[in-house]
Amino acid sequence: MKVLQPEDLIARIKRLETEVAQLRRGSTLSNSVLSQGTMEVRTDTGQVIQQAGAIPWAGTTVWGAVNYRANGTVASVIWDVPGGGGYFSFYDEQGNGLFANDTVSNQGIARPYLQHTVMRYAEVATPPESTTLGTFDPLYRIHGHMQQPWVRAYLITQADVGTTGEVQLAVNGTAITDAPTTIPDGDNSYRVVDAELPAGDFLSFISVDVEARRVSGAGTVRVGVAFASGRQS
Repeated sequence: MKVLQPEDLIARIKRLETEVAQLRRGSTLSNSVLSQGTMEVRTDTGQVIQQAGAIPWAGTTVWGAVNYRANGTVASVIWDVPGGGGYFSFYDEQGNGLFANDTVSNQGIARPYLQHTVMRYAEVATPPESTTLGTFDPLYRIHGHMQQPWVRAYLITQADVGTTGEVQLAVNGTAITDAPTTIPDGDNSYRVVDAELPAGDFLSFISVDVEARRVSGAGTVRVGVAFASGRQS
């Protein structure tokens, strides 16, 4: 049996220290499977800021992930059940659900509640703003914040019998729709008009005009705005 000398022990300890240091620098978690239990991420003070795997929720245990704030309140959660029908939500510090999916219908969102617009039925049958001009006439102005790069207008258009027209979206008198939307002879229908907004800072104020004109005939072209919203690219 070889008897280690002090200098051999010192060399071995130094080598082990070097290997440990290298492992710490290069330690990664990859190709790992968590089939039971819970993985936690903690701050240097021991505060749990994330849990993944089997997590306690609403008196039971589900599979998912929870993110916590430094004060321990839940910031977001996502979990699923076999066969689907899972849940996700973002919370404020008071525990109010700010954004969540609808787990009853499994379609769309549960929060936030979104507004719907209302028009007098008479204005649906006969849109309130009209023009007989042969050049584009601004009839409405849409106001909002720059949150999506596109704007969508849901319009009601009408043209007298024997008359045609066009409608478009414009900013500062310059059309932002690729081409005007035709209002056919004797039309009375809903139309979706989309346009890409000019470049702007996030949350900057935007104003978009709904413009219409008469193209042919001697009658009137009418337009109503059912609603307008932002739209993704």
